[in-house]
Amino acid sequence: MPFSSITFIFLFLPITLILYYALPRKRWRNLFLVLTSLFFFIWADPTHIHVLFASILINYFWGKFIGKAQNKEAEKTARTHKWVGVGLNLLLLGFYKYTGFFLDILEAILPLSFNYSQKALPLGISFFTFSGISYILDVYNQVNPPENNLVRFSSYLVMFPKLVQGPITRLVQIKDDLFEAKFIPLNLMQGARRFIGGLAKKVILADSLSIATNKIFASNFNEMGAGLAWFGLIAYTLQIYLDFSGYTDMAIGIGQMLGFKLPENFNFPYISRSISDFWRRWHITLGAWFRTYLFIPLEFARKKQKFLRQQTNLLIVFLLTGLWHGASWNFVIWGAYNGLILAIEASGFGKKLKKTAPILQHTYSLIIITIGWAFFRITDVSSWGLFFGALFGANGLSNAVTFKSLNILFYIPFLIPSLLFSLPLMHQVEKKLKNKGGKILAILDFLFILLFLFTLTFILSKGFNPFMYAEF
Repeated sequence: MPFSSITFIFLFLPITLILYYALPRKRWRNLFLVLTSLFFFIWADPTHIHVLFASILINYFWGKFIGKAQNKEAEKTARTHKWVGVGLNLLLLGFYKYTGFFLDILEAILPLSFNYSQKALPLGISFFTFSGISYILDVYNQVNPPENNLVRFSSYLVMFPKLVQGPITRLVQIKDDLFEAKFIPLNLMQGARRFIGGLAKKVILADSLSIATNKIFASNFNEMGAGLAWFGLIAYTLQIYLDFSGYTDMAIGIGQMLGFKLPENFNFPYISRSISDFWRRWHITLGAWFRTYLFIPLEFARKKQKFLRQQTNLLIVFLLTGLWHGASWNFVIWGAYNGLILAIEASGFGKKLKKTAPILQHTYSLIIITIGWAFFRITDVSSWGLFFGALFGANGLSNAVTFKSLNILFYIPFLIPSLLFSLPLMHQVEKKLKNKGGKILAILDFLFILLFLFTLTFILSKGFNPFMYAEF
């Protein structure tokens, strides 16, 4: 049940909000939120509900085991429970997501043959597994105590706004709002605006660009000119941001309507002045997760190693970041590409870059980011050479595969609003209008209603496309 579906917008969401606030006590609201989230999951992926239940029980009980051992000052036992809890989460994720990938590697290097077909990926497993691991580690590190109430813990782990695509949230970030949320009409209005804005980004812009990019990347790269290749790559660069950030806006908006605040996940990443800056702005909660639970511990564990320590740690982190996105070599190489650039910036290039003109910093960043999305988008590694050949003019500026032959001329104008909504300009205009209040705010609300109605025409005429990051 995607957020952009008619069923969700006109049935699931309003019924959930009405019943949620109709309940008299917070504990009943938490139970209702859990049941609603389980229904949301079953609607989309009924065959894997046992995986979600397993994740709830593993993290709930191992958090309690760690807390009990720490109360008895049994550090060794607590540490053992920590690693068992983390290991069970990784085993769950690895079994469903990476078994086929690693068996393919073994078949390639050993005289073995496995009769194995990769299992379907449970909905949101990469996201709720990482939330579970963060809970286990935070309990062990005494960032927050173990949650003794199973219903309250479940409401944190499986709440439907963040279940499928995040943001990846630590319990300490939302515990107060989640457990003590109150009905505030202003939250409902602000959340609705945020939801509508995200819906428009997804349906009007990202889904329209996807029609063009799907046709371009399914074409014969041998017959593609540089103009079309660059258009396809730039369109995909905007599409993936608008799709994922649109989902995040909708998730945060729903959370706000329910009375709690989810963490931000994007901060206009395409205005970055370096790749380090980009990764502080793109998928912020994933970057924070890897920094908190992997990079910082690696830095501490290897503090005696001076030579290329930070660079090596960055490469390790981003290889795993790539692998988190998918069990495929293109994601691993995309992660390595980002890790290598970050390692170069950490070796002194980043300091030199800061001394150059801002326009050069932005240009450098956009080129590196955009080229990187080609690795991400094209899953067939053997096709990369053909695509990059087309990109850099091996087939001329134009060739047999053209905008007209693919019937995508209609989608070229979508680049302009897509670019505008990828920059802070529209956000700053909206913020200034909100601050004026009064009639201006009423006009702004009216414009959001018009935007919502306009977005509905796209949904009704074209249906809805799945969110891109739901595949991860």
